[in-house]
Amino acid sequence: MALTFDGVLLGLGSVVRVENEKASGLFVVLARGAYRPDLDSSVAGRYLVGPHPYGEAPDRETFPILADEIVEVVFEGYTDENDEAFLMDLLDQMEHGRRPMTRAVQFADALTEIPEYVEDVDGGEGVELDPFAVLRKKLSMSGME
Repeated sequence: MALTFDGVLLGLGSVVRVENEKASGLFVVLARGAYRPDLDSSVAGRYLVGPHPYGEAPDRETFPILADEIVEVVFEGYTDENDEAFLMDLLDQMEHGRRPMTRAVQFADALTEIPEYVEDVDGGEGVELDPFAVLRKKLSMSGME
């Protein structure tokens, strides 16, 4: 029996109103998935939400909600054919089991690089690739580094 999704899978960034004993107010959809409330073929949406306008913030709590806990969709986030493919893949894995997957790789290096001060081969001042290169050089020469 093929699984069917009830309703619409909201796009990331959607803003929803939740009113229950645990939370009340506007929340932003940060992640989404699905769950089977029963053993029938019906599948419903499940979302990770954070408080609007903060979203994922160190001093704010994020938490999961089920689609039936959403009182109102205030803003529906962007979706395209990739979201439909994501949902079809999710339903397929729910029905036939998970496939082997590769782990996501965290950023191993810095996201930005600060260029270095390059000495001139003729003993001159050098090339300033870093806007703070002159200041760094003066500090290192003064011993204040």
